[in-house]
Amino acid sequence: MCGIFGYVGARTDASALVLHGLKQLEYRGYDSWGIAVPRDGAIVVEKRTGKIGQAETTLPASSIGLGHTRWATHGGVTDENAHPHLDCAGRLAIIHNGIVQNHRDLRRELQDAGHTFRSETDTEVVAHLLEDELGRHGDSAEALVQALMATFQRLEGLNAIAALDVSSGCLAAAKNGSPLTLGWASDGMLLASDYSALLEHTRRMTFLDENEAALLTPDGIAIFNALTGERLPPEVKEVEWSAEQADLQGFPDFMSKEIHEQPHVLRRIARERRQDAERLAALIRDADETHLVGCGTAAHAAMAAQYLLARVAGRRSFFANGSELAYMERFFKPGALAIAFSQSGETIDVIDSVRGARERGAALAAVVNVEGSTLYRMSDHAVLLGAGPERCVLATKSFTAKLAVTLLTAYALEGRVDEAAELLERAATEIEAMLSDWRRDYIRQIAEQIYLQEHLYVIGRGPSYPMALEAALKVKEVSYVHAEGFAGGELKHGVIALIEPGTPCLVLAPNDETHDDILSGAMEVRARGGTIVGIGPRHDEAFDYHVPHADLGEASSIVQAVPAQLLGYYLALLRGHDPDKPRNLAKSVTVE
Repeated sequence: MCGIFGYVGARTDASALVLHGLKQLEYRGYDSWGIAVPRDGAIVVEKRTGKIGQAETTLPASSIGLGHTRWATHGGVTDENAHPHLDCAGRLAIIHNGIVQNHRDLRRELQDAGHTFRSETDTEVVAHLLEDELGRHGDSAEALVQALMATFQRLEGLNAIAALDVSSGCLAAAKNGSPLTLGWASDGMLLASDYSALLEHTRRMTFLDENEAALLTPDGIAIFNALTGERLPPEVKEVEWSAEQADLQGFPDFMSKEIHEQPHVLRRIARERRQDAERLAALIRDADETHLVGCGTAAHAAMAAQYLLARVAGRRSFFANGSELAYMERFFKPGALAIAFSQSGETIDVIDSVRGARERGAALAAVVNVEGSTLYRMSDHAVLLGAGPERCVLATKSFTAKLAVTLLTAYALEGRVDEAAELLERAATEIEAMLSDWRRDYIRQIAEQIYLQEHLYVIGRGPSYPMALEAALKVKEVSYVHAEGFAGGELKHGVIALIEPGTPCLVLAPNDETHDDILSGAMEVRARGGTIVGIGPRHDEAFDYHVPHADLGEASSIVQAVPAQLLGYYLALLRGHDPDKPRNLAKSVTVE
């Protein structure tokens, strides 16, 4: 949930380089930020609360630097609690992503030994533990990584830590659970919590695996087993993404850019992911039972997959939220298949749940956007979404990409993958038109009429039910309007009590077997004074506003996602909120 960036090499502008890298990672945490570099044999730190977007640094020139953007867990949002944290002597700077679960016991032990703490964080214990370990190991670069591994083994929980040592002039890092990527550039070595921040420097990456440590010097990177100390050969991989994909490219923010990238993403999946979908279909066909899992937006994609597999291929599957699946893991056994949906591939609730499934003998597949991520590496078969970097905290293009992969897979089970690819091409064309014609402005006008409302509801039936949940999530997390999605048939069972005169309600009305029933629900809401925004191919008298889209059969859900994305976006702007960085949220949830 935090951004990590470090550099060591031939350049002397490390502080500016790290600052720029942190700005690329701000979506991972933006309560506070900080950078550490050496000066005159000691470490100097600049750290501040608030967003880093417009920040400048006054730190001195240096060939090594380490920085962090924070999403607060232990301790309030203060300058003192911002990372990096130093040891007593000012030799070491530490940054950290995760939670040190035994930090209270470690803090008491260190205080009893004479260490002075300056923050409320769990992270600071790492600096003092490493200080003690280095006293036993020495001042060399090799001593730094050996001491860091010894420190790492004393930490309980899932953590990624990185250290800058002024004496050796090197960086060291170790991880368990939280992501760390290492970059091999022509002018130095880099580390980051998300490889998108490294793309403008290099596409040659090493993905640090579980319980691995790394030593970064100006000349290269050494990898170690963090539990045994054994040196390992580094695996260097060239990634597909480019630096240009992570830029705004003329858009005012990343949310609008990523909404507009969806047609391209859908076409790419239609043309390049058929074999992946057929292999995933084969795994489903051979499995005794199939479980679908995700968190947040990815959970809605997994739930939508449950409907698609049933409707298109007559396949039964079981959906669960990642944070809940662990409570049902006794159902898993050899012959079962778990399919995990994730943008980052690092969501801890998903990883923990499917790891438990694997331990019980289940096979694991992943539908994921980030190559080299933890979920990607631990899966028996991973389907890469190919959506490119998603810098907005809210998932948009990665969501429709997951739906697209599922659509291909469902049709592949029936030997009709070409038909699915054609549907995706048509969906891409329809979304492209929606984003360029009168409908985009019309949605903005709807937002102008309802942005002062504090409650909004979305109803859908059948395959539109998970889309209703996703539409509500998009609205609430970016605009802070209280929004809820409901199954249309549940209105009369209590939900309709929430409707007051003027309450906006989105009604997802595709041209399928749910159409007449969902319109009956819309009339019930309108009879109580609700304002109805209909999204579907056909206009109806129940609608106060109608956003039409083409009838695309089973691909209609993909198109349904876009009006809600746009509505949430415009509501956020009208209410004065940053659509890329909603409060209290971070892109990759790597702590429980």
